[in-house]
Amino acid sequence: MKITKKRIGVVAAVVAALVIITIIPKHRTALQEEEQTTYSVTTEELTKQNMQEYLLMNGNVKADNSISVYPDIGGKLVNVPVTLGSLVKRGQIIAEVDPSTPGSVYARSPVYAPIEGYITSLPLTQGTTVSTSSAIAQIGNITKLQISAKVPERDVGVLKNGLTAAVTLVAYPDETFPAHIFRVSPIVDETSRTKEIYYIFDTTDPRINAGMYVRIKLYTVLHENIIVIPVDSYVTDSGKQYVYIVNSDQTVTKKEIQTGITVDAKTEVQSGLAEGDRIVVTGLQVLTDGVTVNDIGGK
Repeated sequence: MKITKKRIGVVAAVVAALVIITIIPKHRTALQEEEQTTYSVTTEELTKQNMQEYLLMNGNVKADNSISVYPDIGGKLVNVPVTLGSLVKRGQIIAEVDPSTPGSVYARSPVYAPIEGYITSLPLTQGTTVSTSSAIAQIGNITKLQISAKVPERDVGVLKNGLTAAVTLVAYPDETFPAHIFRVSPIVDETSRTKEIYYIFDTTDPRINAGMYVRIKLYTVLHENIIVIPVDSYVTDSGKQYVYIVNSDQTVTKKEIQTGITVDAKTEVQSGLAEGDRIVVTGLQVLTDGVTVNDIGGK
């Protein structure tokens, strides 16, 4: 049987069509794979910064040189001639206790102010039965206020006189009042495992009153001139930390780093990076070493 030129041409056309059908999808796949190696990310150029560590705690405003006053004898509290906020002199009578029992009459026993100051607390009302361990009043100097706060044992290593703090009063939450530590207790409480510290305000403000509840931001260790990166800009693999450095050709290189402290979502980099390096900040979860990136952060 003879094969005509026409049949040969048909066969050739079919073969060519099959080859084209086979090659085109592969070519498209190769192009798609090439396009998929470019990832959209945001980057940041590193500069040296300062990082301030701090402790957060609560405290109470107290009068300076505050003292509790107790009666010399038990009985009924029959007279309290002072009121909360009264200014009293040393030796002034601030209360009287009647030690009488049924069937007997005794002279009233006066309770004297041991120091000059203001009445900051009157916990008992007239007619209350008291003993020698019952605090009749508390006297303090409300013109000189201080703050008492407790710090957990794990943090006492950074405490020292002179550390500054920003104090926020619950009554004025949008303002901060500068203060500093002036006394640190020499002991740790065995029950609470805390150490008590005392602050004084750097300025006098009539809005601050004894008895107020405050929130304190105590500034502790300042790390100066260090490399700092966002906490989300590095990955951890097998116990090691890595970042992706952006090269001049827009490819990335996976680089191991050593991290230090973390404060407010920023982490110190102790080694592995230098000022001027550009790293991937977001989008790094899908990256691999050597891929191409496109910075959509506008930098």
